[in-house]
Amino acid sequence: MTGAAGGPVFVVGVMGSGTTLTRLVLDSHPNLAIAQETGLARLLVANEWVPFWKFGGEWYGRLGLQREDLDVELREFYGGLFERFAREQGATRWGDKTPFHTWHIARLSRVFPDGVFIAMVRHPAAVASSLHNRFGYSWEAAIQRWMRSTKELILRGSQLDGRMALCRYEDLVTQPELIVPGLISWLDEPWSDEVLSFHEVHRQRGTAKEVEGLTRSDRPMDASRIAQWTHSVDSDVSRLFGRTAALATLLGYDLDQPMPVAPLGSRSTGGIATGADLEGLIARDSGVTWRDRRPTLENRQLRPEDLKSLRRRASADAHPPPSRSRAVRRLPPGTRRRLAALNRRVLGSRRRHR
Repeated sequence: MTGAAGGPVFVVGVMGSGTTLTRLVLDSHPNLAIAQETGLARLLVANEWVPFWKFGGEWYGRLGLQREDLDVELREFYGGLFERFAREQGATRWGDKTPFHTWHIARLSRVFPDGVFIAMVRHPAAVASSLHNRFGYSWEAAIQRWMRSTKELILRGSQLDGRMALCRYEDLVTQPELIVPGLISWLDEPWSDEVLSFHEVHRQRGTAKEVEGLTRSDRPMDASRIAQWTHSVDSDVSRLFGRTAALATLLGYDLDQPMPVAPLGSRSTGGIATGADLEGLIARDSGVTWRDRRPTLENRQLRPEDLKSLRRRASADAHPPPSRSRAVRRLPPGTRRRLAALNRRVLGSRRRHR
């Protein structure tokens, strides 16, 4: 099954999974203009729900509009902006690559019913290493990010009736002659040799040498990067990846091997998983728990209670509790408790008078 012909193309996946490389490849096709990280979906959320207002979801109803009516208006407005972008690039089809759009697949598919999704996944240790080394995540947070985002991709993709193609980074860089034609065919676009020499296309265009995540646009795919994570993951960190085992195995990974050990999609589908493949992943008795996928605050509709939470957090950051200095630690336990109680009263008084 192919993706919807002519509709927008959304490249999604957790940071560090190869979404930028995929964008560069697709964007080098004469018909495709894939924008870098516009954050479009958060704009849609803010249009649908006025942030931090208790009547935030009612505004368009007061104008006599249903949500379907609002979707039409949003599609015409934002779609028009992207269509203009594509025309200026000499392309006929637009797209976007924003990693956190993983949390907005349902909304994007509703507003753009002809839109399709290319989802990238990568070995959990490789992604966690990237998040830890490049973006400062703790190992625990990086692992959690991979698990939640990957579950969301697979589950949402299984509900899209063939509008998502799931691709592994490792397959893309080691088998581009299989994977790239598979993606182009799935998008129902004519083949162009330029997509396999994407780095030359971008060099000729004058694309910045370093783009999102310090990815190089002027260099070809580099399979040697697949195993880089093995140099930064020691035995202590390796033990943390045990919680990813079921999901990693479902995607054909072995936690101890940089390369996948089992196929994701068949050669007849270009090595990518679509439609029934994704439904099969969900249906399989894999031991994966498909819960605990609630998006982070910035990817949710922002309600008044969220504003209160943010204010409390800002106040705590502005007035951090005094550090437990060596002198304080030497005080008797009773004195330390009285000092802590006094500190809480002072902080409470400051908040009430803000």
